[in-house]
Amino acid sequence: MRLARWWRGRREWRLRSTLSGLQFLTSLITFLLVGSAILAVRIPLMEQDARDQVAHEARVFAAREDLLLSGIEERLGVLASALPQLGPRGVSTLLNQAAGQGVVFRALYVLDGQGRIEAFGLPPVLRLQGEALRQQDLSATPLVQLGLHRQQLLWDDQHRSVLNGDPVLGLVLPLPDQRLLLAEVPTRYLLDDLSQLPDDGMRSAANPVEVWVINAAGLVIADSDQQRGVGRTQLKDWPLLQALREGQPPTGPARLVHGGQSLHVAVERSHLINWVYVARTPTGLANPRVRGSVISLAAAFVGTLLVGLLLTPFWASGLVRALRAIVLQAHRVAAGHRTGRWPRGRVLEFNRLSADLQTMAERLKEREDKRLLLFNTAPIPMVVSDLDQNGLILEVNDACERQLGYTRDQMCGRRGIDLGLWRDLAARDQLLSLARREDAQLETEMVCADGHVMLCRVSVRQVQLGRQGLTIWALEDITEHRQAERALQALNQDLEQRVAQRTEALQQANATLAQTVEHLTTTRSELVRAEKMAALGSLVAGVAHELNTPLGNSLMAVSTLRDEVRQFRDGLAQGLRRSALEGLLDSVDQATRISSRNLERAAELVTSFKQVAVDQTSSQRRRFELNELVAEIVLTLKPSFHRLPYEIEVQVPPGLLLDSYPGPLGQVLTNLITNAITHGFDGREQGRIRIVAEASRHGDGVMLRVEDDGVGIAPELIQRIFDPFVTTRMGRGGTGLGLNIAYNAAVNVLGGDLQVSSALGQGSCFRLRLPWQAPDHGPVPDSR
Repeated sequence: MRLARWWRGRREWRLRSTLSGLQFLTSLITFLLVGSAILAVRIPLMEQDARDQVAHEARVFAAREDLLLSGIEERLGVLASALPQLGPRGVSTLLNQAAGQGVVFRALYVLDGQGRIEAFGLPPVLRLQGEALRQQDLSATPLVQLGLHRQQLLWDDQHRSVLNGDPVLGLVLPLPDQRLLLAEVPTRYLLDDLSQLPDDGMRSAANPVEVWVINAAGLVIADSDQQRGVGRTQLKDWPLLQALREGQPPTGPARLVHGGQSLHVAVERSHLINWVYVARTPTGLANPRVRGSVISLAAAFVGTLLVGLLLTPFWASGLVRALRAIVLQAHRVAAGHRTGRWPRGRVLEFNRLSADLQTMAERLKEREDKRLLLFNTAPIPMVVSDLDQNGLILEVNDACERQLGYTRDQMCGRRGIDLGLWRDLAARDQLLSLARREDAQLETEMVCADGHVMLCRVSVRQVQLGRQGLTIWALEDITEHRQAERALQALNQDLEQRVAQRTEALQQANATLAQTVEHLTTTRSELVRAEKMAALGSLVAGVAHELNTPLGNSLMAVSTLRDEVRQFRDGLAQGLRRSALEGLLDSVDQATRISSRNLERAAELVTSFKQVAVDQTSSQRRRFELNELVAEIVLTLKPSFHRLPYEIEVQVPPGLLLDSYPGPLGQVLTNLITNAITHGFDGREQGRIRIVAEASRHGDGVMLRVEDDGVGIAPELIQRIFDPFVTTRMGRGGTGLGLNIAYNAAVNVLGGDLQVSSALGQGSCFRLRLPWQAPDHGPVPDSR
């Protein structure tokens, strides 16, 4: 109490004494708080860290073990995929190679559908025992029974070796032919390296994390702590394991008392085998990390307190010396004296303070110099006047001197009115009135020193610097700018007149061009119609010519029969003879057969032509077989060139059913075949056209190819072959519209695509892709 009253009674203290006392009190209070923080905060944090560590170790080890188990499954899967391709001897050889030295697989067995051993693979040291294994029945083995019943990959950690009954890990994998592949994996392959857990910063003297491996019976089968708990620790009744078996996964680390020691534990379960991995570490002061932290902080508290008490006076003296020099230098700068380098000491903060103060003084000087430099070098004339002393001019820049013709000495200390700068004083008063509320701008005339009047855009802004109000004037000469604007307005008026004249001429040209385009469109439509009618006329002429032969033959047979009948009647007057009757019957039979055959031929032609004509004239949508339509088109076209040395070969399989427009499709085929005969075989004595169809590879339609072995298409024409009026026989009967009509029908009506490939001298190939179902266009326009 006396010390407190004495402390409050002191008004001023020397800096050295103040710093020494504050250092002592700060050290004492700080370490008291640190000690309390260790007890209240640090220990719970380290406990939480220990719980996090055991949870992390359990997850890492479980993932590592599952990775080893997955690797075994993958190796067994590769082995199973290779077995069906080998014979009995090859299977045994492959199983022995897979067993190797018995590190991963202690034994491998191939079992038939009843669980008997067909083949096996063993390490070299165990192969002498293998002869007794052939045809051994393992159907009573639990793992084999489950494998035969479930037909899926299964693990069993309670499996007994077929050779000697030792406990091993069993793995069964069904094969495609109802057989089983049984593998025995040594438990040590997974557990021998448990004492060599990965060093990820957790396993150290300060972080003693150990791991148990517990089997399905709750018995510890492996322990990373030098195998101390193996075979002796039974955790079957541990509530956490019981909850895990009931399908309730743990939400985080728990606590377990084992052997009189409290442990933080974390549990992870294998996703492949019925094992549980338990990571553990001591709790409280039994944890070396917690105990070491408490001892270290206590020692640091005592040592730091003693060192601080000894060094405080020396530290305070050095600190006061540097600060005193900085304060003295600051007083000199505040008095307006120029100073050199500011003092530096050994304290970084004081050095930074000294450097910042020096930088601040230099920056203030630089800012003042820059402000004057920018003001004087500004390209716009500027004037600064006093707001409180009736507008006395305080400063002008160099641009103002050049533009107004007055020197700085002539203008400073005087008013603009006294110099006669304002030609219209009302404009000056208006600017000042507006500037009281916001920045103002006005165009007015100013008078220079030589009496020259110029039009200026005057901007005014009023500012307050401390207790002094200033008005800043900016003068921009816009005389030439206004003259240029007037000239531009006159030029714009002239341009508007020119634009109006050219617009009128352009409208007239557009009208003429529209008439020309309309005329060309009409001409093209007429040409397309003429091309279609010419093709139909050629088709009709060919069919008519072809019908002439069977009808003529039929007529001749009937005429001959009529003559035979007349002769028979004449012979009746002389008496009926058997030979005459038989001759008449033979003649009737022969005439009937000739007439029937020729009339059937004519009927077939008429039917095909009728169907093609109906399709091409109506263009109605229907379902049809592609091979039937192609046969009708080819049959109808053959009379047109049956006297020419050209052949058509059709390879269209049945079953290609389309829901489309047969008329446009027939027109496309007719134009492609006609194009091949007219252009592809031009000058050829022989030629072959192949029509091939097949289902598309993607299953979305049909690919129809029309190929010829003609002269081919020139490279400069192949890119424009489907354009209208592109032909090599212009003026010789060619219009250049056949392929254009075919392309438009294939794309716009049938919903497909038509492409061409060709090389000179090697023929051409037109590929027509058709969908199974054409798009619905409504009624298709008449093709006539």
